[in-house]
Amino acid sequence: MSIHRYGTIALLGRPNVGKSTLMNRIIGARVAIVTPKPQTTRHRILGIYTTDRAQMVFVDTPGIHRGRQQLNRNMVRVAYAAAEEADVLAIMQDASRPLDTMTSQLIERFAENHLRQPRVHILNKVDKIEKSLLLPRLQAVQALDPEAKAWIPLSARKGTQLDGLLKTLEQWLPEGEAVYDAEWFTDQSQRQLAAEYVREQVFLAMHQEIPFQTAVDVESFTEDDDGRLHIEAVILVGSESHKPMLIGKRGAGMKRIGSAARKGLQTLLGRPVDLRLWVKVDSNWFDHPMKLQDLGLGGNIE
Repeated sequence: MSIHRYGTIALLGRPNVGKSTLMNRIIGARVAIVTPKPQTTRHRILGIYTTDRAQMVFVDTPGIHRGRQQLNRNMVRVAYAAAEEADVLAIMQDASRPLDTMTSQLIERFAENHLRQPRVHILNKVDKIEKSLLLPRLQAVQALDPEAKAWIPLSARKGTQLDGLLKTLEQWLPEGEAVYDAEWFTDQSQRQLAAEYVREQVFLAMHQEIPFQTAVDVESFTEDDDGRLHIEAVILVGSESHKPMLIGKRGAGMKRIGSAARKGLQTLLGRPVDLRLWVKVDSNWFDHPMKLQDLGLGGNIE
């Protein structure tokens, strides 16, 4: 009788190392939004990968960083809470950039924390570096955490070496039956996905500090008899000056954001979507505990 495995794998690392890209590639669906901006992921997101032998539940976490605002602190709290509750820690780094002090300290923190979970190090974006530099980088990471179970170089964007990663992660999962139906690929509701897809387009459309000072609050989410989804959402911005920049001339910015988000949702959900967006100014939403709680950004992990 073959052994079946089930468990959670926390994807951990600094911002923009490719955690969301990796999870989406493994799952085969865009369950986590991806942008070039730091701190795109704000809360824990589950991606569920099921085979005949195992069910792996990947937990995409916010990038671990330093920040003064309540939102920053909540995001980091979510990442460390996910690490404590996971069965396997997948600690990820951007191998195309030099091994900086903060990444080294993060690796050492997990290595010295003596958490019970097996640790696997993922060196992402190896398609962007010289092959001669890979071995020294692997040796440097191995020296920082010699008791880790594996050190795996890969490219999440291109999908290289994913089979090796999945085999390694499966090996260290505990035995157990699947918890989720085989057809499930995330625990997020359609309402949550709608908010994230709109926020992704805001991040892609805007520059500098504006993306970080925006959030999306879905106020209405209904389905008609024909299966069409009707979604009304408010985009919160942190400054009065940001509102016209987001809306654009004659509403062109909002139309562009809404159109791209709607197309993405229709592809993911396989049904027509009617999406309506508004902009509202709230100068303190990202530092207000109750508002963060309402937006699902209170720092709790359920």
